[in-house]
Amino acid sequence: MLVKSHGFILSAGATAKVMGFGSTDALRFARAAGRLPIQMFLVEGRRGWFASAEDVATWLDKTTVASRKNSPKKAKNTKQKATAD
Repeated sequence: MLVKSHGFILSAGATAKVMGFGSTDALRFARAAGRLPIQMFLVEGRRGWFASAEDVATWLDKTTVASRKNSPKKAKNTKQKATAD
């Protein structure tokens, strides 16, 4: 789906959007600080930084799987009786 909508190489803007950054500046700061969980690269003859759709998709899969494992399970529908003091 990611490749279908963005191609094999994502621009910094598309990468920021898919990864949930508020702006391309936020993505740039994360990359500069070494906090970006994917590799970005330059393409000769083109301006800006790019990311592989495969790398972004892999990160997205790992992130969603981890978040599902860490999310609290829904409690069964148990009704608590109110007690009057």
